[in-house]
Amino acid sequence: MKKLLTVILAITMIGSVSCAKTNKKTIESTEPSSAKTKASKAPDFKLKLVDKENGRQVSLKDYEGKALLLHFWATWCPPCRAELPGMQAFFEKLESQGDSKKLEFLAVCVSDTEDERSAFMKENNYTFTGALDKSGIVAASYGVQGIPTTVLIGPDGTVLKTNVGMMSEEQLAQFVKGYVE
Repeated sequence: MKKLLTVILAITMIGSVSCAKTNKKTIESTEPSSAKTKASKAPDFKLKLVDKENGRQVSLKDYEGKALLLHFWATWCPPCRAELPGMQAFFEKLESQGDSKKLEFLAVCVSDTEDERSAFMKENNYTFTGALDKSGIVAASYGVQGIPTTVLIGPDGTVLKTNVGMMSEEQLAQFVKGYVE
């Protein structure tokens, strides 16, 4: 009985830490762009894209000249599941802009297996560009402590904003204002 209670307590604690509260918390850079230091540079990453571009490896450098919305999520996270339909609609809007778009979108699934992620995407008809960060190394390099977490990276590779927690479609539109037509 004592072991069962310990396991239940551990699972509850992991769940509460893993999924960020649904309260919106956005952190913006307050320094003028000319005063930004090296510390505000977005960490580089190497991820393999899945689904449509299965296996193509990307890094931050591949997004130079365009802003990047880097979205960390997981299949088992209720707030992530709640906001993903809005992320899909956002992705479709970006795709409709074609080459004229100023912003790229990369959804990084954290702490799942590829089979779980792939099945979840197919089941929900999600087509947004994604990658798997099974070990959580990329998420950790961005300081992600709860999911969903969304990071807006400027065309120059600096972190402009970070949002911890889920966003509605309206909040997402405000978050990327200036980068989406």
